[in-house]
Amino acid sequence: MKSKQRLIVSLIALFIFASMSVGYALYNANVNVSGKATFKKSGKVAITNAVISDYSNVKNPTNPTYTDDKISFSITFNSVSARADFNKEYYATYTITIKNDSFYDYTFSATTFSPSLETSSNTDMIVTYSTDGLEINDVIPSGEERTFNLTINMYPQDTGTFTVEGDSGVTLDEKTDEGSLLASIPKNTTGDLSGGNSYVKVTASVVNSYKSEKHFNFSISNSNFYLVDKDGNELPTYSIDPNSNADYDIYIKVKEGAKFPTDTQNMNIYFEPVDYNKSSMGVVSLKVDVDTTLTDDEPPTISDVTSTFQAQKGNVLVEYTGSDNVGIAHYVIETYKVENDSETLISTNNTVADETSYTVTGLEDGTYYFKVTAVDTSNLTSTASSTEQSFKWTMTVTDNLSNASIQNNKTVDYGEPYDVTISGNGSYNPPASLTLYIGETEDTLTAGTDYTYDSETGALHISSVTSDLTVSGYGRSNGCLVKGTKVKLANGTYKNVEDINYDDLLLVWNYDTGIVTKEYPLWIENEHKTDTYTKISFSDGSYINVVKSHSFYSYDISEFVDFNDTDNFHIGTLVAKLNNNNKLEKVMVTNIENINEEVNYYFVASTRYYNIISNDFITTDGYTDITNLYDFDSNISWSKNRVVKKLRYSYLKDVLPYYMYKGFRAGELAVLLENGNTNLNDFKNYIKTLVTSTYMLKSPITKNNNRYWYVSTDVTTKKLIKEGSYYKLPKTKGVKYWYSTSENKKYKPGSKVKVWTGMHFEIIK
Repeated sequence: MKSKQRLIVSLIALFIFASMSVGYALYNANVNVSGKATFKKSGKVAITNAVISDYSNVKNPTNPTYTDDKISFSITFNSVSARADFNKEYYATYTITIKNDSFYDYTFSATTFSPSLETSSNTDMIVTYSTDGLEINDVIPSGEERTFNLTINMYPQDTGTFTVEGDSGVTLDEKTDEGSLLASIPKNTTGDLSGGNSYVKVTASVVNSYKSEKHFNFSISNSNFYLVDKDGNELPTYSIDPNSNADYDIYIKVKEGAKFPTDTQNMNIYFEPVDYNKSSMGVVSLKVDVDTTLTDDEPPTISDVTSTFQAQKGNVLVEYTGSDNVGIAHYVIETYKVENDSETLISTNNTVADETSYTVTGLEDGTYYFKVTAVDTSNLTSTASSTEQSFKWTMTVTDNLSNASIQNNKTVDYGEPYDVTISGNGSYNPPASLTLYIGETEDTLTAGTDYTYDSETGALHISSVTSDLTVSGYGRSNGCLVKGTKVKLANGTYKNVEDINYDDLLLVWNYDTGIVTKEYPLWIENEHKTDTYTKISFSDGSYINVVKSHSFYSYDISEFVDFNDTDNFHIGTLVAKLNNNNKLEKVMVTNIENINEEVNYYFVASTRYYNIISNDFITTDGYTDITNLYDFDSNISWSKNRVVKKLRYSYLKDVLPYYMYKGFRAGELAVLLENGNTNLNDFKNYIKTLVTSTYMLKSPITKNNNRYWYVSTDVTTKKLIKEGSYYKLPKTKGVKYWYSTSENKKYKPGSKVKVWTGMHFEIIK
């Protein structure tokens, strides 16, 4: 093995000691013992996470990319201060996690970072870096992980942007003193301490694969015996040279005054490395003299039976406490599986001697309890049981995705990594982000810490799965209309959907009044392309071309339905359409045809009501929960007596700008939450994926980083008003009220109205 490695290390260590029999007592390694000692196949030492955790004066901070052995940074600092203020801090701190899945311990010896620099001001800059949380010579033990920080500091010499790019590596040394210490006694070791024999010799074989001397002791489990050296003295602390094996003779004697009701005693001989836990080297069976005057009518006691989940698949550690006046010979462990109010004995196992723990193996997921019986040397018994407990080693990953799916790999063993690709359904793209729920709780995993997700490729990686998971998210794309679809404006004319802008006053359907009204767009989708679309034809000879997901009002169920909902949208479905007088009429779906042809597609959502009149149909996108928030009557209007509940903006402010909260009535999400139609995390995921994503949203009108919205009191005159400022309604003769269509609210002439979205006011005389 090389003494230095660039972080990634893969090791396989197999040691076979042919001359030794039963398995070795072990510390600091995993060993399967049956005539040989086999070390586990090791993984690698690798970077498992790297995120930006703190920064100052950074432009558009993003997480770095990383591989097993390298982190790639690209960070831009923005210096806008006068030269006198260049003592401001310019830094970016990254939190990095390294996991050692190899067999060996490693020490941290160095980080390397060679930046390339670029400035907009053509002046020099000074860049330094530092680490904390992991010091030189700190150990990353086998099976553990370490997290540390790397900070890039920049010192500008002028105003401008200063870009630092480069790769950082971490250098680790294989820990000099690493290996395993193993010990064994011959299988089926026996001895005779009857008839005056004073001692029995046992030879312990010890192997030290470390590069340093190691120290250890021996002990015995049965209190009626003790261990001595060849001269009858108490055993010393032994030592063994590095990279060597040696045999050690130890002697078993009977304690003075010990009495035995039977002629055979079994006991464990323990190996105790200094500063580590002891473990059994094997069992010795000794013949002893029977004391015929000794009667044993007192059974052993046993209590505190517990069962503990073990990460290794199918394993449960059963532990218990037992005692007896003459000595316990062994324990019997019975495993019962509980199903449907009945129990089944799965296995019966005996300990070789008086071990007070036993690992039951080969179990399937399920509910178990364990019955342990202590058997003393007179074959008297006593039994105790653990409580019922459910054990699960196979974790289930549930797909709760919309317009996307996990095609396979729906299970993963406990503690194992999970890698899967999430695909968009049909022409959808993978979700922009995911929410990973733990089990049946509302707890979630943390992106960048517990898992990584690439929204472009759909690659999801979880470093260790220790519970059932539910993966939620929305495939990217909105309900969309093909280029050329006619959108009706407030003045009665039509405009192609691809030409709609935020200054267009639209004709929309008002769910508060059950008639048409006028609204400005609140949300316009960027242009996208697809190679397939759906042509829907109707009984009046009209048609409309839609992409991915789009909804129509169905008279059959009195709701808006997505055309992909084949249960509720099909040939024969009656949908709502406007005639030339803007009155409702019913038309029937007569054909649904998928056409493979490349087209551009778009979507427009109006303020408050979300719908638009496209090819004279009342349409909205495929996410109908908000539109169908309340029951509709025959005029496609909500009941005036509906119960409206509001969710405060503070619950959504981390994902939704206030103008969308107001314009989309997002506070009324409280109704959905109460009805159980969705949960807050899923809705936030929907917002991030489809509503506020720059991939989807065409930016509203902005000037000097401020949004502006159009306000009008007729269909021809409008004013552009800065978001958050006030508009004063005119005092017009004969006007009793101004009706705000975007709020369903009345204002007196001369009132000041705060503008958060596009607003249209109609005269009420």
